[in-house]
Amino acid sequence: MKTVILNLFIASLLLMNANSTSAQGNFVKAYMINAKGDTVRGEVKINPKKEFDHYFKITFKDEAGAQKNYKPAKIKGFGFDNKNFIAYGEDEDAMFYERLTDGAIILYKSCFLSVHMNQEMREAAYYLYRPGDKKMTDVREDKFKKQIQEWMSGAAGFAGEYTEEKKFNVESAIAVINKYNDWKKSN
Repeated sequence: MKTVILNLFIASLLLMNANSTSAQGNFVKAYMINAKGDTVRGEVKINPKKEFDHYFKITFKDEAGAQKNYKPAKIKGFGFDNKNFIAYGEDEDAMFYERLTDGAIILYKSCFLSVHMNQEMREAAYYLYRPGDKKMTDVREDKFKKQIQEWMSGAAGFAGEYTEEKKFNVESAIAVINKYNDWKKSN
């Protein structure tokens, strides 16, 4: 009797483990821009426990069911759930960057792992970019208001709506840049 109970207990543990393994990554509708610039429709695997992994590589399944892993040096970008990423950088330094705004000024976000006092931490970095620029510009988080005023030459008043002085506030930065981009489109 004890053996039967033990076997049932082990079987239930294995079943729970199988369920948790399948919950580690789900496929969602997505697109990928391949190295040639063609848009391929399909699904991308998203793991909520390792959310920042898609800044370094993705698992993409095309409509035919072919599944493959891609690093930023091999494709131009991808997107899912209203999130759009571009590949930027060369070879091993390449990463995916999330586009947070679109227009005359683009705000990008990247994520990476760092180690502080033997603890792994996820950190974000932000970059500004104008279409046509040769490279992204690091956001000076402690002086963003001044930096964005320079970027919004001719309409620096929009930067006055940025609310944070000491620490970078991404939501406020997105709102200010979006207002400026909307104004720029109509002028």
